[in-house]
Amino acid sequence: RKACEEHGEIAAFFVESGMSVAGVVELPPGYLEKVYAHVRKAGGVCVADEVQTGFGRGGTHCWGVQQQGVTPDIVTMGKPFGNGFPLAAVVCTDDVAAAFAGTG
Repeated sequence: RKACEEHGEIAAFFVESGMSVAGVVELPPGYLEKVYAHVRKAGGVCVADEVQTGFGRGGTHCWGVQQQGVTPDIVTMGKPFGNGFPLAAVVCTDDVAAAFAGTG
């Protein structure tokens, strides 16, 4: 919140829904709901990095962010859905896609 208040408009907030560099460290309950609200209020979009934590690796949901009860504006994913091939994807909301319409 402090960063949003002090610096005003921001472009984006990127987060891995479970920090997976040193094992999977889960975010505190309600964390993303609060952060997403502040980011969006400041004009930013919320990006979920699901490359390591997506596709059911959290055990209860397909996407790690679902455990936080939030919906990101953009999701990055990769690795497992390529079935061994180097494959990645980015998906986004209609609003984000519309912002790119006509940009070439």
